[in-house]
Amino acid sequence: METTSGPIGERVATLQREASKYKGASLPAAVTCLQEAVELMRQHPSNYPLDRWLRLPVVLQKAGLFDAAIAEFHRLLDEVEERVKHEAPRQRPAIRQKFAHLNYFQIYEKMSLVCERQKLVNQAQQYAVLAEQHYQVFMDMSVESGYYRSRHERSTTDHKPLA
Repeated sequence: METTSGPIGERVATLQREASKYKGASLPAAVTCLQEAVELMRQHPSNYPLDRWLRLPVVLQKAGLFDAAIAEFHRLLDEVEERVKHEAPRQRPAIRQKFAHLNYFQIYEKMSLVCERQKLVNQAQQYAVLAEQHYQVFMDMSVESGYYRSRHERSTTDHKPLA
């Protein structure tokens, strides 16, 4: 869920919209908008969806700033644990870890796409493998939590009285 309440949230939303307008016509202007939006999001944490964070490195690559894009991806990777902890402070550590793997998957998937666009086939494949590994862990953790629930919770369709 994206939080856009207050002047900071509204400014972030405005910058994101402006970047979308510039994307086709002026990539440098889109980069500037997204850089400001990301800095505001970092200074005033809220529950911004990961796709909002991923827009900057993708547009950086499109603007011919591949090294800056990769640097931003690495910064996002470094921030995953803290961002997930902030977004789900009341969740059990195992649940937060599951969502951290989902974040890693999404970031590595975009990194693979960006490298593919740069014709860096080996790097694209390496990031795709990392994305798949994190996705698999996320899915395994999802199955395990579903298995745990199904074994330890009473079924809602079983209407027999407790003995």
